[in-house]
Amino acid sequence: MSEPRNRSDRFGNRRRYRRIEAGQRLLLISVASRMDGELRDLSQTGARVSLRMAPPRRGRDVLLRWGSQEFFGQVVWSKGNEAGVAFHKPISPEELVETVGGEVPAALPTGRRVL
Repeated sequence: MSEPRNRSDRFGNRRRYRRIEAGQRLLLISVASRMDGELRDLSQTGARVSLRMAPPRRGRDVLLRWGSQEFFGQVVWSKGNEAGVAFHKPISPEELVETVGGEVPAALPTGRRVL
């Protein structure tokens, strides 16, 4: 079994792509349940969701569906009724813009700190 990967780079930055507030209704589907909730924020590699009940446990595969979009991912953390989901495959900048509007975001360069 491999060791868990530390998602921080040597400068303390945790994410390669910045997260953008979304505020859209979503459906989280797991093997055992279907849960309504809200897509709180989104990046090309993951999302933070808020659900009406406790989310699936860490490590569970899920399908997130909002609008005309749907993406497979894995729950990587949960606290209360919120959870972080890492997508199995990064979503395109165009898919991100379709969800949140605005311009296509650039990747946050490694080694730079966002203040």
